[in-house]
Amino acid sequence: MSVSIFKSNLLRYMQNQSGINKFEDFAEKLTFEYDSLIKSGFQTINNNKIISGNTELMKSSVIFACRKSLQKKSGTHDFVNDLGDATRQYWIGAEFIVGVPPVIPAIATIGNILLNSSIVSNIGTWAPQPPTFPNNDSNILLDSLILGIQQHLTTVSGFYFTTSLYPSIPSPIPEKGIRPWTGYTITGGGTPSQTSEEPESESFLTKVLKKLGNLLKNDEMDEEHKQEAEKEKLEADGVANDTSLPQQGRTSAKEYSNLKQTQLNEGKVNSVPVNISEEEAEELEKQTPEEYKCEVGEKVVQIAKKDIGILETGSPPGKNYGGFAGGVQKDEPGRIDEMFDNCGLDNQAKVRKTGSGYYWCAAAVTTWWKEAGLPLPPNGRAGCDFWMNWGKQNGYWSTTPKVGAAVLYGSDSDAHHIGIVAAITKSGGIITIEGNTSGGGFNRNGCGAFRKVPKKYLGFVLPPSCVD
Repeated sequence: MSVSIFKSNLLRYMQNQSGINKFEDFAEKLTFEYDSLIKSGFQTINNNKIISGNTELMKSSVIFACRKSLQKKSGTHDFVNDLGDATRQYWIGAEFIVGVPPVIPAIATIGNILLNSSIVSNIGTWAPQPPTFPNNDSNILLDSLILGIQQHLTTVSGFYFTTSLYPSIPSPIPEKGIRPWTGYTITGGGTPSQTSEEPESESFLTKVLKKLGNLLKNDEMDEEHKQEAEKEKLEADGVANDTSLPQQGRTSAKEYSNLKQTQLNEGKVNSVPVNISEEEAEELEKQTPEEYKCEVGEKVVQIAKKDIGILETGSPPGKNYGGFAGGVQKDEPGRIDEMFDNCGLDNQAKVRKTGSGYYWCAAAVTTWWKEAGLPLPPNGRAGCDFWMNWGKQNGYWSTTPKVGAAVLYGSDSDAHHIGIVAAITKSGGIITIEGNTSGGGFNRNGCGAFRKVPKKYLGFVLPPSCVD
């Protein structure tokens, strides 16, 4: 919605006096149109959008303004300024869409990874508009109100609370950050709508981003999830300590154990499953800014997408082998076992010996890169640390994502999970595809391959031809 549509909708309503039976009707209408106007705008610098405002308090304040105006028997009145003060109440406790990080880095950081929350700390000031005599021309009231609204929105301010990258050697560290913001922008032009009974629909992309933002609130592990993580850690420790197994397989188990321990220590997961449709996912890929794209990276994504939904045989809890389209369960070698072939590991030998295979998040990335024709780490392809060190040694390491890049989780001394970047938002938020992870309603982290939204990550190994 634009300012002109806002005015047009209210003007038609106010000129139809027979349809306004009480103050509450006018308060409902004005609040509805203002809410639609604000939700179509954006924070002036960082482009973040309001997801909800305090509409109930605004309506109450509009009703109060109407009653106050009625008591004024003669002379000029301040009705427009009282309505303006009512719009200020909308901003008390207003919430922004979370997830999509602000464009400007948090204080003392080099970039934002995630927007965790945002608050309005100052609801702004209303610049008094000239008092007017009562009249029958609604244009006069609305023009004055709109001018005041536009002036007021430049004074609203607050804070973003982020997960951001702090400069550190050899690579940046993700931690909590804060960034103040001021001002909110609404557009001025546009064609009046044919009806004002329904709010202007949000764009398809905005709805998807809102959904992702809401998903990111669900990173807390419940007791069931923690119990599953403890079981998974014990199982991984058993593999890591079995000296009869190949070192590469033991390394992947140790990394998986470290992932589980980190989750248990923090009580949170690194990333959350994405329950979006294929249409929504394709829109996110399509809207990825050009600077984050590269041809071979997009090829990696198309290959990885074909594996979304494969499940380990025995899921849940899963036995680290099998993996067939649509989650079909077969007690035989499958896509997951092929992934280990690309790493030089005989996964079925491990299955025959112990009943389950190795941990396969890095094997999945190895396979997706190999099938796209990309070079790979010469050794230890089933290990996350090998991927990280190879990227750093060859100039492929970056803290800025690109489509198709390998995304690493953990620390500089312990990378313990990996996936690939599938899409990137305009402000740098990422959507991934990961193997040996949770999704599809399973708490067990290693059940299959799924799309995820990261809460935090370590960095990226870029496809060599995608390095700037």
